[in-house]
Amino acid sequence: MSAPPASPARTSRGWSVAGVLLLLLAWHLTARHLGPLLMATPWDALRAIGPLVRSEQFFANAGVSLMRIGVGVLAGASIGFALGVLAGHSARLRGLIEPLRWLLMAMPPVVMVVLAMLWFGLGSPMVIFITTLMMAPGMYVNTVKGMLHVDRRLVEMTHVYRYGAWLRLRHLYLPALSAPLLAALLIAMCGGVRLVVMAEVLGAENGVGYALANARSTFDTAELFAWVLLIFGLVALLEFALLQPLQRRLGRWMEPSHA
Repeated sequence: MSAPPASPARTSRGWSVAGVLLLLLAWHLTARHLGPLLMATPWDALRAIGPLVRSEQFFANAGVSLMRIGVGVLAGASIGFALGVLAGHSARLRGLIEPLRWLLMAMPPVVMVVLAMLWFGLGSPMVIFITTLMMAPGMYVNTVKGMLHVDRRLVEMTHVYRYGAWLRLRHLYLPALSAPLLAALLIAMCGGVRLVVMAEVLGAENGVGYALANARSTFDTAELFAWVLLIFGLVALLEFALLQPLQRRLGRWMEPSHA
């Protein structure tokens, strides 16, 4: 009897660490080549995090950006998921939504930022509107794709046993949609962080993007890259502390049962 294949988890983590080290090395060499005026070294950015966190405006800027990310991503994901479930049941509704979906996915985010600044002015409503509008199409597309791949025999069985809409959603569609929805949610989270920061850089009076713009205008590259490291840390925290546990929880239905 052949031995079971070894788990690749340890190798994967090792290569991930190696990839991080290579990125840090490339960053360091590029910074040394460009000079401190254009790019801070990783060590300079790390040293700048302490004074940045102790500054008076740090928690105010970080808090308002986290609020915008949470509200925008939650609203965009909820709208995309709800429309995707409805469109998965109706070809007519899919045809009606498709032009709007294509328009939103094809439009550059910077164009939406400029338009939202005209409509809402500066501040949270503009940033949340952009994030919601740009996050919803990705969730919608993944939800519709998952709905169309659900086994029709299982759908018919839920009708035979007279499952209501909530029971069908909970016991049939959510398990079947777990993989595409989690992929879409990961993209939405990371994309939401980028969109919020970009919108704040272009047109906000507070937030992380506003602080980044100030650091850029004063050529304080150490503070600028310190903010970049904190943003990376936020994305990593969202993925490893929230999305991966959620993926394991929703994916338990796919694990084989052991007698």
